[in-house]
Amino acid sequence: MLEDLETPLRFANGLFTVLLAILLCNIYRKKAKRFYLLWSLGYLFYGLNLFVRIFVVPPGMYPLVFLVVGFAMILTGLGDLINRTRDMALVSILLPVVMILLMLTPNPTIIVWLISILPYLLTAISLLFIKRSGVVDVDMLIIGWFILLLINLALAYGLMTPPFVEIMAIFGKLVIYCGMVKPQFSLMAEDLKQFLISGNPTSYATDDATNKFILLSAPTNQKRSETEWIAARIEDNAARAIRTIIVSVYDTITIADLQGKKINEENVYIVHMVTGGLTNINVFEERILSINDDVNLLDILFADIIKYSGEKKIKCEIIIYSLSHLIHTHGSKRVYSFLISKIPVIKSGIVSLVGVYYPETHEKTSETSIFESLADQVVEV
Repeated sequence: MLEDLETPLRFANGLFTVLLAILLCNIYRKKAKRFYLLWSLGYLFYGLNLFVRIFVVPPGMYPLVFLVVGFAMILTGLGDLINRTRDMALVSILLPVVMILLMLTPNPTIIVWLISILPYLLTAISLLFIKRSGVVDVDMLIIGWFILLLINLALAYGLMTPPFVEIMAIFGKLVIYCGMVKPQFSLMAEDLKQFLISGNPTSYATDDATNKFILLSAPTNQKRSETEWIAARIEDNAARAIRTIIVSVYDTITIADLQGKKINEENVYIVHMVTGGLTNINVFEERILSINDDVNLLDILFADIIKYSGEKKIKCEIIIYSLSHLIHTHGSKRVYSFLISKIPVIKSGIVSLVGVYYPETHEKTSETSIFESLADQVVEV
């Protein structure tokens, strides 16, 4: 009875795999990160492999061709994730080499088994190396791919029936997909990386110039004064090879506010932190990133920027506009905890932080005193 479900479940597995390919392609269109495109193509060929095994009788070599091409894309995508695309592309060459051996071997049973397991094994091992590098959080990807590896091993040794294999394969792929779209996977896309490495400085900042946390104390209802200060800061940073990223809490500052301040818009990147913003997907349009109103996401974004700036030796400054809005919404304890966790990392690296705040809007003077005590410098405008 269970065996009768093998074909429908395999069809469901193939359909689910192609659906994931479409979803990943949609993420690529919004994130502009090649990793998602390569995995989308990989999943597409992976799904075609399953469909061929259903509809083509006898299937011949076609399923293996699709499987090899799909996993070559997946392995190359892992290389793109850690900026080792060429190395992983070379690793993926192992797959067609094994396939050629299969075609030349009179008794291909062992090589059929090997090529059925090798792609999953190479992917799982590659993810373990990425895990050790600490570049991105790939824990769920590791779990998902080891599920796929183990069920294929179980199938090869006759320890699991094909219907159960199809069910577990769908579950494993779902785990992998959840790992790719969760916020901890990455909040940086190619646009932001390109922004950080661009620019034509006329001088260079010293290390002391970036190892600071500055509080910009501003009066309420006088937005012009602080935007002028920020505009001057952006241009000064650009002249000294410091990239400026503004976190605009609830859209309190936009490019339109800075226009007319004699700034070059190419020197600033704005992150809009708004309610209902995109939590898992980045929308980059004209140097704009939109994230949901979540301090945890802000924490991840800071971690990405700090790590990337450290790896590439790029000085940058993050301006929170405004810190007061963040405090009023999420509470002083949560924001204080966030800053306490980030300030030591910022001071030990080459990233600086500016927080715009309005003392008049805080009822408790002790609240402002706590944040002022964290700052290296309090500037009034």
